[in-house]
Amino acid sequence: MPIPSRQRAAAAAAALALISGVGTGTAAAAAPAESAAASPAQVTITVDTAHPFGALPRDFVGLSFEMRELGVGNFDASTGNLVRLFRTLGADNVRIGGNTLDRDTLWVPAGQQPPQPLPPWVRDVVGPADIARLGGFLAASGWKAEVGVNVGHYDSARAADEAATLSATLRGRLAGAECGNEPNDWGHNGLRTAPYGYAQYLPDWQACASAAGNTRLAGPDTSAPTSTASWVSQFSQAEAARLSLLTIHSYSVPGSSTAAQLLSPQTDASEVANVAPELAAAKAAGLPIRIDETNSASGGGIVGVSDTYASALWAMDYSLLMAQDGFSGLNFHGGLGVCDAPLYNGKFQIYTPICAADAADAQAKVYTAAPEYYGLYLAARMGSGRFLPVTVTTAGGVTAPNLTAYAVRGDDGRIRIAVIEKGDTSAAPVSVAVKIEGGRTPAAGSVTHLTGTSLASAEGVKIQGASVDRAGDLPPRPGNPVRVHRGTLNLSVASGSADLVVLGNAGR
Repeated sequence: MPIPSRQRAAAAAAALALISGVGTGTAAAAAPAESAAASPAQVTITVDTAHPFGALPRDFVGLSFEMRELGVGNFDASTGNLVRLFRTLGADNVRIGGNTLDRDTLWVPAGQQPPQPLPPWVRDVVGPADIARLGGFLAASGWKAEVGVNVGHYDSARAADEAATLSATLRGRLAGAECGNEPNDWGHNGLRTAPYGYAQYLPDWQACASAAGNTRLAGPDTSAPTSTASWVSQFSQAEAARLSLLTIHSYSVPGSSTAAQLLSPQTDASEVANVAPELAAAKAAGLPIRIDETNSASGGGIVGVSDTYASALWAMDYSLLMAQDGFSGLNFHGGLGVCDAPLYNGKFQIYTPICAADAADAQAKVYTAAPEYYGLYLAARMGSGRFLPVTVTTAGGVTAPNLTAYAVRGDDGRIRIAVIEKGDTSAAPVSVAVKIEGGRTPAAGSVTHLTGTSLASAEGVKIQGASVDRAGDLPPRPGNPVRVHRGTLNLSVASGSADLVVLGNAGR
C-alpha cells in the first residue's frame, strides 16, 4: 500500500567509497539472473563455513513505541491488523517506554481511580487492564515485551504494583521491566535537579529495582551512548545480578544526513564505533545487550531519507551489522499515528516502520508497512544461528560498489547469505561471485529480492514483487532457484537492492 507523505526530499546521490573485510552484499531485481555461468565477477564474496562465531538470536529484530500507546488503547488483538503486521515481521521483541514514560504517564493500580484533579504533569494513565490487553496482543503475535516503569515521577507503591502486574500478566513474555527512560537526560529535562550523574542515578534505580522484587529487569536505557559509556560500565558491574538485559539507545546519523550518507560505509563504521564501549561493558559483565531504541536519525527522522526506500536497505544492513558485532537485538522506534503526521510531541514520526494511511485507519487501528518495515522483514528472515566470516573483494581495476554481505549458519542447518547493494537504483547491476569455503557446499537453494523504484521514493518497495496488504500479510512468493557450481554461486545484483540467499535443506 503506498504511504501518504508530505512533500519528500530530492533524490539521493549515488553510493560512496570502498568497502572491504567483513560486510554485506547486494541483491538482484525482480527478474533473476542467477546461474552457475555468468559474466566475470566484479565482486567476490567469500563465506568461511569452518569458523562460525557469535550468535544471531531469533528475536534480534524488534520495534519500540512510547508508553502512551498503551494508555490510548493500542496493542489490541481484537481489532485492526497490528497483530498480523507483527506476525508477518516475525516473533520478536517490542519495547514500550520512551519519553512519555517518565514525563507523562501515571500508573493506577486495580481498584483505584486516578487522582482528581490529575497532577499537572500527567497526560496518560495506564493500569492493569492495559497490561492485560498487551498480554493478549503478545500471545496472539508471538512477541515478547520490555515495558517501562516511571522513575522520573517516582512512587514506590505504584512502581511495585506495576512490576507485579507485569510479571503476573505477561509471565514468560516479559523480557524485562525497565526502571525509567534515558535517565542521563533527567538533569536537563526537569525530571531531576542538575547536576544529575550516575552517582545520583544509582539510588533511584535501586529503589525501583527493590520495589520490583523478583520481576525480570532491564536497563539502564540511557540515550546518546557515546556520552554515557561510564554509566553503562559502572551500572553493569554493580547491578549484573539483578539484570536480565542491558539496554541503551543509539540513533544512526545527525539531522543533516542524506540518503547517500545514511547508506555509506562511513555510517556503518560510525554506528559500530558509537556503541563499542557499551558493548565492551556488556561483555565484561557477561550480560546480553540490546539497542532498544534506535532508528535512522533522532528527532523523528528526516523527510526524504527515513521515510523512503533508502531506509529499507539501511535497516537491513544496520540490523545485521550490529547483530554481527555482538548486540542481542535492536528495537526500531516509531508511533502508531498517521504516516508523517505530528504525534504526541508535535514531531513528525518520519522513521516509523508502521503507521496509518489516514485518520480513519488510525481510528480503526489498520496500519500500513512503511519502507523500513521491508528491510526489517528481510533481515528477520536470516533466522537464528551463528555468523560466518565474510570477506568482500573486487576484481583488479574495478571500483568497489557500496556493497555489504553477511552469512549465517542457521540453527536449522541452512546457510543464509544477505547481500545488500546500497548504490543508486539507476546504476548498472553488479556481477557477484559467492564462494562457499570450509566444508561441504549445498548444491542448490533460492534467492529472495528486496527492490524499490528509487532510494528517494516510498513507492514500489517490494519483496519478490509483493507488498504488504491491508490485512497485514505479505503474500508468500517463493524465492528464485539458484545453483552452486564447484562451490561458487554467481549473481547479477541490481544496484540499490538486497538479496537473501538460502542454501541447503533444513537439518543438513
